[in-house]
This record gives sequence, structure tokens and C-alpha cells, in this order.
Amino acid sequence: MMKYRKLYTGSCLTAASLCVSYLSVAQVLSGASQPPKQAITYLLPDGKVFPIEKLDSLNKAWGKVFFGHNDEDDAKGIVRLIRMTDELKKQFEDADAKRTQAVASMLNKPAPDFKLTDLQGKRWTLQDLRGKIVVLNFWFTSCAPCIEEMPELNELVKDYDGKNVVFLALTFNSGEQVKTFQKKRTFNYTLLPNSREVDKKYQINLWPTSIVIDQAGDIKMIMHSSPKVREEITSAVNSLM
Repeated sequence: MMKYRKLYTGSCLTAASLCVSYLSVAQVLSGASQPPKQAITYLLPDGKVFPIEKLDSLNKAWGKVFFGHNDEDDAKGIVRLIRMTDELKKQFEDADAKRTQAVASMLNKPAPDFKLTDLQGKRWTLQDLRGKIVVLNFWFTSCAPCIEEMPELNELVKDYDGKNVVFLALTFNSGEQVKTFQKKRTFNYTLLPNSREVDKKYQINLWPTSIVIDQAGDIKMIMHSSPKVREEITSAVNSLM
């Protein structure tokens, strides 16, 4: 018997209060992946339930299937299947253009300072971290590509345990939303909620985004969702040690 596992690729774009990104489904042998904790219901734009095993046929009909969801959908186990439209395509193209521009304008430049408080009430500023390598991850609780890469990011924290590297995860979600998220998921970065103003400073328009900052406070790497996120961050961090 074959099972289907959701695989999220690409980056998350917020549109119409939804996290929107690519959705692909891979067939894997029974037992090769963990069974889902919650049954997932896939909905077409008209609200009808869609059998996910027929996704290949929908991809052929639509050209590319995107998925959208938010915190409320997550609680109900709902994923909304979205067809590529000219408007959505333009949003992704605009976001990609802004990303390219942001990388060009920020790379090897001083990282904007920030002041945020973690879930334990500790105050964090970038200025206080001078002399350390800082790895930032911009994410949010209903961003599936963000969640997909968390196991790799957690391994990074283990890799550099006891070394002069700090891992901070910034989200525009509230502290309460993050605490609720933590009941279901493990993310071992230091979690800093209420980061919306910091997101603007760093020109974040796609999630997840990882940024590596050197000991002098300069940005040395900016990357978005990647299956090699651990490898690429490791390479960037090691080049600074």
C-alpha cells in the first residue's frame, strides 16, 4: 500500500491572509514516513473536497498547483488548493524581484539593529551580539515551508553547541501564538515574536529567510527556502570561524 506525504517546496508568500507556496505530493512506501498527526482535507477554490491522490491530474489541468492556509485552517487540518493566476504569478515575480534587489542592497552591509524579547522575557539586540556569528531565521507559525526546514535548523543548533554562534528565529506572530505552536512543533532557535517591524528593516517578503551575520555585524549570506539549508548555512558560518 502506498501513502502520500506532503512535500512543500519554494518559499511562502503571504496573500489574502494565507500562506501561499508550491505543493507537491510524493508517493512513498508505507512506513517510510511518519503518519500525519491530523487528517488533512484538501479543498478546491469552490470549497469541494479534493482527493489528493489525484493531484497529478490537477497539476496537468492547472499547470501548477499552489496551496494556501492560515492558522485557522491548520487547526482544522485544511489545505486550500490554489490555481496559478496572472495575479498570483505577478505577486511571486514581484516578490522574487524584491528579494534579488534586497540581497544586492544588503549583502556585505551592516545588518539593521533590532530590539526584541524572547518567550522567557529576555531582551535581545543585535548590538549586544557583536563578536558572535548570528544566524537569523524569519518564519511564521502557518508557513509550511518554514516548518519543513525546522528539523535541519534544529540540527544546526546541535552542530554549533558551545561555539560562538547564536541562532535567533524571528516571527511576526505574537508570543501566545508561538507558545501554542511549540505545543505541536519543536524549534530550537531562540524564538523572538512580534518582529513585524524588524521584517521590514530586513526587507523580508518571502518566508522562510535565513541570514548569516558576521562578528562585525555585517550580513554575509541571505537565503530562502532550500533543501540544502543546513549545508549552506554551515558553509557560511564555517567561513567566518
